Amino acid sequence: MNKDLNKGITSIQYNSLNLPRMMDIKSPVAEARNEYLYSAGGQKLKVTQKWNSNYSTAPVIGSAINTAVLDMTRTTDYVGNKVYEDGVLKRILVNGGYIEAGAYYFYQNDHLGNNRVVANASGTAIQKNHYYPFGMAFAETPLAEQQKQPFKYNGKELDQMHGLNLYDYSARQYDPAIGRFSSMDPLAEKHYAWAPYTYCLNNP
Repeated sequence: MNKDLNKGITSIQYNSLNLPRMMDIKSPVAEARNEYLYSAGGQKLKVTQKWNSNYSTAPVIGSAINTAVLDMTRTTDYVGNKVYEDGVLKRILVNGGYIEAGAYYFYQNDHLGNNRVVANASGTAIQKNHYYPFGMAFAETPLAEQQKQPFKYNGKELDQMHGLNLYDYSARQYDPAIGRFSSMDPLAEKHYAWAPYTYCLNNP
């Protein structure tokens, strides 16, 4: 996939590992560019998100972004199990949960490994998530609560910035709205009977 006009993604460029290295977004809610950096083995190391804070016009769908007006930037670095935002430690990922601002939070998972409830150390739920079979969320807690932590369906990181709503499955990005990945399965030759973009052989 090199564009997705339903989400206002006007351009996607990939690196030699078929991982997205740059994504331009021009939708009714944002004018933005995401840049991704990976290790040689395909591990995500950095995401730089740039956007126009004054954007308020109805875009021409499929039109190019104006990089000169992207005045806001957020950089997320992934260093082992530590996540930094703009050079400041944001979150430490641990088995079954994470530590943020000195506080411990843990996940309650279902049988598929989906994070259904996020609770603090005293057991108070701060986030609840429910999913359709292919990962689309429903009956969620309010948006401000949703964004407290991004690891949701299958425990994967959901990027909601600028309306993307894409899950990072390391080797590929996944769209739960259509149950498809945006690039081919690196091991597609092992499953000739299935389309190389399907999620879990089309049977979650």
